[in-house]
Amino acid sequence: MAPTSTFEYVSPEWLEAVESIIVDLLKGHDLDSLDYCICEDLTNPPAGRADTSTGTLSWFIRIRLGELHVGSGSVDDADIRITADYTTHHELSRRVWADDPEAIAAARRHRQIAAADGRLRIDGDPSAAPLLVRELVARLHDPVAAITT
Repeated sequence: MAPTSTFEYVSPEWLEAVESIIVDLLKGHDLDSLDYCICEDLTNPPAGRADTSTGTLSWFIRIRLGELHVGSGSVDDADIRITADYTTHHELSRRVWADDPEAIAAARRHRQIAAADGRLRIDGDPSAAPLLVRELVARLHDPVAAITT
């Protein structure tokens, strides 16, 4: 098996690779009735990496009327918005869980601590997302972690 290419977190190449992963995960699913958007706003990004006027490094996944778009920047109409400290979220985003209950539990604890001390906030109700979106999010983490540097 060929080694997986890796990309700088939230770089244009990373976004392109994430979109490709999502296309593969959604293959064969009907997206025509979906209208859903998830946005991540990363605060305190490395120098020169901010891509919004508020100083965040942001990206989004939008599925609308059968079209998928993964892009840079923040969007106002996100159904779910994750606002997190760059370092905290980068660390969580690089860990491959591989269905390991201990790794998943450690990530959950890390998220809970980050939320408690203000480094992570989720606006919107992930449990209210359409089933296909919830399934996508559940299956997306490890392939994205594997390409993230």
